[in-house]
Amino acid sequence: MIRSLLLAGACLPGLLLATPVFAQHAIPAATNPGLTASQTRNPATPESGDIIVTALKRPQMLQDVPASVTILSADVLRRLDAQDFSRIADSVPGLAFATSGPGNAQYIIRGIGGVGFVQSPTTGVYLDETPLQTRALRGFSQPDPQLFDVARVEVLRGPQGVLFGSSTMGGVVRIVTNQPNAASVSALGQASVSTITDGGTNWDAKAMLNLPIVADTLALRISGGVVRQGGWIDDLRPTTGNLTENVGTSAVRKDVNWTRTGTVRAALRWNASPTLTITPSLVWQDAYSNADRPHSDVTFGKRARLKARYADTFAKDRFVIGSLLIENRFAALGGFTVSSNSSWLDRRNRLSFDVTAFDSPIVEAIVGPGPGGKLFPTPLIDFGRTRQFTQEVRAVSDGLGRLQYVLGAFYRDLHQDSGRTISVADLFGVTAPPPLGASSPAFIQDTIVRFRESEIAGFGELTYAIAPKVKVAAGARVFAYRQHEASRRYGIGGVAGGDLAYDYAERNRESGVTPRLTLSYEPSRAATLYASYSQGFRTGGVNAPVTDAICSATERRAAGIPDVPPPYDSDRTDNYEIGAKTSLWGGRLRINGAAYAIDWKDYQQAFQTACGINNATTISFTVNAGRVRSRGGELEVSVSPVQGLDLHAGGSFTDATYRNAVPNLLLPAGSRVLDVPRWLWNVRGAYEAALADGLTGTLFAAARRVGASNSGFGEGEVLPRPAYALVDASAGVRMRDGLGIELFVTNLFDAVPVFGQEFTTSPGNTTATSYFSYLVGPPRTVGIRLTKTL
Repeated sequence: MIRSLLLAGACLPGLLLATPVFAQHAIPAATNPGLTASQTRNPATPESGDIIVTALKRPQMLQDVPASVTILSADVLRRLDAQDFSRIADSVPGLAFATSGPGNAQYIIRGIGGVGFVQSPTTGVYLDETPLQTRALRGFSQPDPQLFDVARVEVLRGPQGVLFGSSTMGGVVRIVTNQPNAASVSALGQASVSTITDGGTNWDAKAMLNLPIVADTLALRISGGVVRQGGWIDDLRPTTGNLTENVGTSAVRKDVNWTRTGTVRAALRWNASPTLTITPSLVWQDAYSNADRPHSDVTFGKRARLKARYADTFAKDRFVIGSLLIENRFAALGGFTVSSNSSWLDRRNRLSFDVTAFDSPIVEAIVGPGPGGKLFPTPLIDFGRTRQFTQEVRAVSDGLGRLQYVLGAFYRDLHQDSGRTISVADLFGVTAPPPLGASSPAFIQDTIVRFRESEIAGFGELTYAIAPKVKVAAGARVFAYRQHEASRRYGIGGVAGGDLAYDYAERNRESGVTPRLTLSYEPSRAATLYASYSQGFRTGGVNAPVTDAICSATERRAAGIPDVPPPYDSDRTDNYEIGAKTSLWGGRLRINGAAYAIDWKDYQQAFQTACGINNATTISFTVNAGRVRSRGGELEVSVSPVQGLDLHAGGSFTDATYRNAVPNLLLPAGSRVLDVPRWLWNVRGAYEAALADGLTGTLFAAARRVGASNSGFGEGEVLPRPAYALVDASAGVRMRDGLGIELFVTNLFDAVPVFGQEFTTSPGNTTATSYFSYLVGPPRTVGIRLTKTL
């Protein structure tokens, strides 16, 4: 293990030498809006330009946090045109994401991640104090909150099982919003319009109002807006197995993959006493995409921005988050703050996917071929509702004296109802015999799943200064959870057809302890060195049976599929890390780096295959597949050489491999983990200067490169995922009255970023040269943004 750490650490100097130095804009601690009054009261006054973070659930200066943390400030988020975090995930060293679409971004930190239909995520996502991660539903993972009126985004790399609990095996993404300010009125308005190369038009309109109701006591902050992302992929809409054969002028739909997102966030902050603060808040977000994914069919080429679908597709994702945060500071025992956060997440989603090329043969086997060679359009609908209540209470010391502590308790109650239907949209006048004709529309499959999970945990971390410059921190989380899953599935004709494939109910439970140990050393105020061991975990679950109605016994035996797949256990990560943070040149030069070695035990992998007519029936269940080993490091450099110029560079190396063979993916032991590039790097720079009295000019440029990887999505065939590089730039002016005008371009060189691949057509029933589609990002986009502050 020590040898692995030394090898990973050896990569850091190479990163520094190979990466130009560019940078992030620091957040002045004195105006950092993401902290409570009690939190800003306690830390020692930081140097100018220091960044205060709450990544480890206590206010600390970034350079003092003994962990690998990246901060994206509000200014950087705006300049990168980050509507949600998936837009800029690849700007963070060590972080990659595998899929794209509303509410379906899977984040992989330090090689810890995987694509599965109903698995819990490996990266935690928090909106302030509220956890958003739940077990993924088909087509949807964590919600993606809009990043307007956000103070910063904190990304913690490495397992965070002690303070943040389950599903933080690789790390945590924490979105910190701006809080109400009872001292003064403020307002912000923002609007932009842009055009996409070979595509549609983007536009957005957003606003924020901070209103003191009672001076210095009670304030209301409301923000929100509407964002429309134009499409850039055309739909051929074939009718027969010939993908290029269309009927009528309406057969070709232009720029079909547009999305629209509306958001409202409101918070009321009441300083009930000098020590007590109460903050209820509410977030509503509704996203609709006119296509299930930004697919570009491999048959036509990824740059063709063209797909062929027999039925309309869409994705809908709506959620409401309500929370109540109560904070009270006590002077006893040297001073500490007790925080209670109660939160409620109610999320509904719906996804339509075209499976005509796979399921039309099932219909044809019952009613005969379609007239004129037409395929029977068969849309698949996935739907789900997630309701999650969480309650956390914790006590945090003021950070003065030799002993510091974080002590808390956590409770979570999760309810998920989901299902899948596959129906025949048009029988072309043919009367279907039973059981297919028993329902209207005619069903091919009808599945309902009800999942319940409750979790209770206690956690604590003590930090003790064993010498003036040396601290040791030890913590643990004790947890227990219980699950109940019930599911039933009907085949041809749905419920009315009576073709019951299975009806089952299973229970699962587990308990355990997650530890962390950190040793840090500050030789001076300009440097922090640390070494740590941490652990993360993810809850297990149960699988649905596989019956003859789904896949015959002969096919099951040939594919190695058990009649009843056993439950799968939780999986864990053990992280060994060393790191250094330095602040030089009066704080104008900062170099932060870390090297790590992670062992991922009993990792959860989606085993997927297909059987039946034309292999149209998908069989998927989760197994504990073995072990993954990840080794690597991250490096970030920030420098401000002259006033007004901020530069930043970041890079990472990740070597994540399967330690055992993965037969489902036809991968031998030692193969690279899917969707994990070895190298990632990003650079950015911002310059600001006075042009005239009351007029300030700004320039910004950013580039990021994601290395090549492999993508499989569980179809049993691993495909290459090419490297890509994106360049963004902007130039603007800001006037004394708060009016700002900015011209911007994203993806300047019109690259085609590929975020993954999916199977979408059947070569046995179409003229497709490939039955895969690329999931691609938007082409070059040029626009103008107006901002007004009061």
